[in-house]
Amino acid sequence: MRRIGGYDFFENPKHDARDALPFWRPDPDIALPIVPDEDPEAAAPVFDFWTFPGRKAIGHDGGRLALKLSRRGRSWHVHIAGALDATMPFTFAIAPDDRADARLREAKELLAVIAGRPAGLASRRGSAEPIITMQSLQALDGHLAGASEREIAIAIFGARIVKEKWHGDSELRARVRYLVHRGRALMNGGYRRFLWGATARRAGEYPMPAAAP
Repeated sequence: MRRIGGYDFFENPKHDARDALPFWRPDPDIALPIVPDEDPEAAAPVFDFWTFPGRKAIGHDGGRLALKLSRRGRSWHVHIAGALDATMPFTFAIAPDDRADARLREAKELLAVIAGRPAGLASRRGSAEPIITMQSLQALDGHLAGASEREIAIAIFGARIVKEKWHGDSELRARVRYLVHRGRALMNGGYRRFLWGATARRAGEYPMPAAAP
């Protein structure tokens, strides 16, 4: 059953927040259906999710098994066919709909991780997006606490930079306003775009909603 906030399974409230792995489901869903490979090649991957690298969570939504695999800040959701047993060769069943390209990219990245080839993930280590997201949440916290734009700038960028670069029409002040706006957008549902994975975000299929007034 779909729960409020976008997740399908309740997390054990006794878990430490650092150990819990909430089972989110994207909407629209680009999860990868995984089925037995009826005509496998010699090098076909074998389904044994306990040997897959990264953190794993598995649950049942009332109709099928769902696997979540997380590694290096990325997560993949997989729907496991009932006919698929451990050690069986597997393949992905990707419907030819308007999200097929995004699913194909997800499948390519997941297969690389399973095979121990992290090259596809390494290219995102230098991305500025995690830093901007962190600053957006810091700015949102300050804004909700009643801090002024200048006070938020000092908390994020430091008093020296604010003293040198802050004025009414400065780029720094505009940046603070952008961060607050972005933080509000994340709070008002935009956080869900992180659940869809980098592939879907790069494809621009699921844009972040505008901040509520």
